[in-house]
Amino acid sequence: MFIPGKIYNRRRDIHAIYGGQQQGGICTPVSYPMVIIFTGDNGNEFGYKDGWTDDGIYQYTGEGQVYDMQFIKGNKAIRDHEVNGKDLCLFQYVKSGEVRFINYMVYTGHHLRQSLDKNGNMRQAIVFELTPVYALDSREEVYTTNDEPDLRSKSLNELRSLAEASRGGSRTVKEKQKEIHIRSSAVKEYALKRAQGICECCGKPGPFEKEDASRFLEVHHIKRLSDGGPDKPEWVSAICPNCHREAHYGKNKILVKEKLLEAVSLKEKELAASHPKGSPCISTT
Repeated sequence: MFIPGKIYNRRRDIHAIYGGQQQGGICTPVSYPMVIIFTGDNGNEFGYKDGWTDDGIYQYTGEGQVYDMQFIKGNKAIRDHEVNGKDLCLFQYVKSGEVRFINYMVYTGHHLRQSLDKNGNMRQAIVFELTPVYALDSREEVYTTNDEPDLRSKSLNELRSLAEASRGGSRTVKEKQKEIHIRSSAVKEYALKRAQGICECCGKPGPFEKEDASRFLEVHHIKRLSDGGPDKPEWVSAICPNCHREAHYGKNKILVKEKLLEAVSLKEKELAASHPKGSPCISTT
């Protein structure tokens, strides 16, 4: 797992572990669920000017040195990273060969910008709008603000719908960020409600009762490297603190991951069979 702010001495050391293309700004390792992107000043001569907006969005210019940029290869990988269950990892060059990990990011949209290509011809460049994954600690309560839906009153199907809400239409940056927060909170509440107080790893009740009489569990992202942010409901689990620590730090964490994937997959199939989409499907807290 990459650490925000940490400087990695050489980019090639990252490739030595994870593989992927060693040239260009977008790297798509075959054997790891991630898309790695590198940013720096070198692209300015090709019309690549990346950076933060006042709204906390990182604008990252796609790949392609000549002609209009298209959603193929690395550009497609960035756009579809969430659908494909892959982390989006942003690194920035600090000097030759050295890179600093900025953060795990989420694609929240894009726009087109007129810029010159390598040959000096005007073309359309894709500028991705990326939001950092400032994940809520998985042990914290899922919360909402006054203008957001009361997630605890939602059924599993309603929570799934919120978690899987498609991005579409013209929205402001703040609307996109709010959508990410709601979707992230919805998937966590979904996992907790699906578990009904029973650890989805060891099968035991949560270690103690909370003030609302429900059993305490923590939310764990099974497939993602970053422990938070929007995810698919079938890749998120609710487990006891002991299993959670083992899932991250245990000698057998790979086996724990496989066990969780199998257990959650089975529960999702059972829910789908007994509660088709559109039915209430556990509607109260």
